[in-house]
Amino acid sequence: MSDVRAADPSEVDTVIGILVEAFQDDPMSRWVFPDDERRRAVSHPAFFGALLEAGFATGHVDVTEDHAAAVIWLPAGGDDEPVEGLEPAEADRLGALLGLMAAVEPAGPLWHAQFIGVRPGLQGRGIGGQLMRHGLARADAEGVPTYLEASSPDSTRLYRRLGFRDHGPAFHPPGGPPMQPMRRAPA
Repeated sequence: MSDVRAADPSEVDTVIGILVEAFQDDPMSRWVFPDDERRRAVSHPAFFGALLEAGFATGHVDVTEDHAAAVIWLPAGGDDEPVEGLEPAEADRLGALLGLMAAVEPAGPLWHAQFIGVRPGLQGRGIGGQLMRHGLARADAEGVPTYLEASSPDSTRLYRRLGFRDHGPAFHPPGGPPMQPMRRAPA
């Protein structure tokens, strides 16, 4: 496996590419951005670009050295700036989702793992766990809890193995798939 390190802001396009690939078929991504081609070419790049801007400014962006995976960590409260380039219906669905996420996020201080993505074809090899352990070690050294929302049964199982516990019941936007809020106390 490849080493994990902080991404450099000059790698923003590479990190966007990792996350676009990783979340192309994610159930929540499909609900927020239902058009497959638009999601790949426009919506995801705009959305992840805005999150990365916040990640580089106030949080952490970690990547594997081989660019197989990336994660964006934001402090509690994260970033809720509008995303430029979205269609009105996409912005409405995204706003509904972000509102639900904000309502269940625990009070800070904490580090919120916004998106943990591994390129398709490389998933299931422990890369996501390795990436997460890097960020968890940093949070543990700071004595700060971590938080995330699992968007699939596979990711829920991974996060539980890493010490996360359910933070209340799963939630979902109207007509959208469920997400499981999860919190981890510092070790």
